[in-house]
Amino acid sequence: MAKGEQTRSRLLDAFENLVIEHGERAGTLAATAGEAGVSKGGLLYHFGSKDALVEGLADRLEVFAAAEERRLAALPDALEVFLRESVAANQPFDRTYLALLKLGQLDEHAAAREALLRLDEHFLAALTEALGDPDLALLVLRVSDGIYVRTALGGSDALPADSVDRILGLLATLPG
Repeated sequence: MAKGEQTRSRLLDAFENLVIEHGERAGTLAATAGEAGVSKGGLLYHFGSKDALVEGLADRLEVFAAAEERRLAALPDALEVFLRESVAANQPFDRTYLALLKLGQLDEHAAAREALLRLDEHFLAALTEALGDPDLALLVLRVSDGIYVRTALGGSDALPADSVDRILGLLATLPG
């Protein structure tokens, strides 16, 4: 990764961290630069505004989402893999997702909401391809949302160990 890309990534990580840990108002340009160990001028070189930082996070999520769509679409057991991987794990994707979720709740950050909706589109496309049924794909996506939220709130212990197995069993009984 080139130095400029590393700096850009550090700035996005810093902004993400500030939003997650302290809320949207804490994610100022000065605080983001300080958190990343970059001068404010250095931040402005990469991101000219707070909106540009939000758009940077949205772009980061889009890269993940497109790669995940391709990966899932190629798997013979995409449904099982998707549901089992719906557990929140504090991975880079999870942090970007959570920051955008917080930002998307505010009217002034439409780019965050749009990024989250595009994520749904990527997941729906992969699941529809894997399952052959857009309605079933939507059901699986929403069940996965529930698994994600449940584990994000209380860790993997918040989800009974056999939950995904039971859900997969029920889905297997559906026509189609």
